[in-house]
Amino acid sequence: MHVGVVTPEAVLLELPTAGVATRAFARLVDLGVQMLLLALLGTVVAFLPPVGISPVLVVMAIGFTVLLVWPIGIEILWRGRSPGKYAFGLRVVGADGAPETPRQAVVRGLVALVDLYASLGFLAAVAAMGSASSQRPGDLAAGTVVIRQRPTSVGSGPIAFHPPPGYEGYVATLDVSALDDEDFTLVREFLLRAGELEPGARYALALELAGAVLARTGHVLPGVIDPQTWLVCVASAYQLRQGGLLADARAGLAPLAPFLTPPPPPGRRPTRSQGARK
Repeated sequence: MHVGVVTPEAVLLELPTAGVATRAFARLVDLGVQMLLLALLGTVVAFLPPVGISPVLVVMAIGFTVLLVWPIGIEILWRGRSPGKYAFGLRVVGADGAPETPRQAVVRGLVALVDLYASLGFLAAVAAMGSASSQRPGDLAAGTVVIRQRPTSVGSGPIAFHPPPGYEGYVATLDVSALDDEDFTLVREFLLRAGELEPGARYALALELAGAVLARTGHVLPGVIDPQTWLVCVASAYQLRQGGLLADARAGLAPLAPFLTPPPPPGRRPTRSQGARK
């Protein structure tokens, strides 16, 4: 099963969604980790000197940490992964293909108290089996899907992204250390298939994707720059950080991705000089 990032004109990204069985096994691994965490916290509390706190409150605090704080925190820090998802090659992303946000992780964690814990997973399993994208209620509420990651790293892919004309110096200083291979996959596939999209849809999707990457990296745009050109800068900086591929492209050993003229913003007519740089 695949879920796509759909535009009015085309499907841009095909994301292989995780099946119910695979998610169930990943969940069992996560439960095992939570049980270990529960035992560890219980042991630590047992050896602490009495401090006059009610044992009921202690149990509630431990339960809150194990059932809510831990799953949400690990998913935020590990960018949509958990120990079980990592073991089975799964990752949580937004339904639009963007990286999972902290808000989405919190929503998934809160709903999990009902569809995973209170119903012993029954509600989550039934909802996922009835969903085309295997989404449990937590996914539906948060707007997320669980996908199977690609087995190979895209950082060493065969297509090289050269800095856009005039932005060579900016790309050399652009810090993309906050991005990982899955983030780069979204940028890469958009840029490689942008030519298939109608200009208005291409601009809108580039703007949305650039906004997600900006939020992840915390960067400020270098003056006035269209979102598609900035995404090319990001892809080029990521490959420059990985090393090797851009040098191979300059030596003629790797294909260079074509630089498509960015579409004009909606409501603005393109001119002969549209996209040209002085």
